[in-house]
Amino acid sequence: AHQNKMDCFSILEKLGKTDSEKFVHGAINDMCGKTGLHYEDYTKLLSLSDYTKLKSSLEKITRKVSRQSIEKQTVTKTLLEQGAGADLAQLIAECLWVRKEEIREQLAKDSCNISQAYLSDFDWRLKLVMSSDKLGSIQRPVLDLDLDISEGGHKRREQLELTKEELETLLSSLDAANKVVTQIRT
Repeated sequence: AHQNKMDCFSILEKLGKTDSEKFVHGAINDMCGKTGLHYEDYTKLLSLSDYTKLKSSLEKITRKVSRQSIEKQTVTKTLLEQGAGADLAQLIAECLWVRKEEIREQLAKDSCNISQAYLSDFDWRLKLVMSSDKLGSIQRPVLDLDLDISEGGHKRREQLELTKEELETLLSSLDAANKVVTQIRT
């Protein structure tokens, strides 16, 4: 694994500063689901094997380093320890630092995608029910909660109508689940 990282760094150094920076940003774009790298742009500089190895290694390095920290000094130090030259480590660290929010968002999305179904968005409205067909005057608050669930590339909407008591039960269940997740992480 260490040899692959060193190969990655030597391939990247062959590209020169401008093309290296462009390649690193392209790899980050690919990782974040945006239009990124195209081999056609590098056919004169890299073999297909080197291109594929470099792209894969950069994504792994980006994910690993970004999980730890995206502070420039920490990233630079980690990259130097993995065999990158000083200039290259600085260049990669700068690229990651500039895009740190995007990378963090993508890592969070990737974490959410561990499950087949995940909450992609929600919306809520508070209504005051004034009466019903059985009672002339109720005046009770009701929360309408719309949950957008993504599963396998498809979205579905779950709509809930909750009384105050049902909302409190839901919130305490979510709080308990959050505590379990927090315990698992530590």
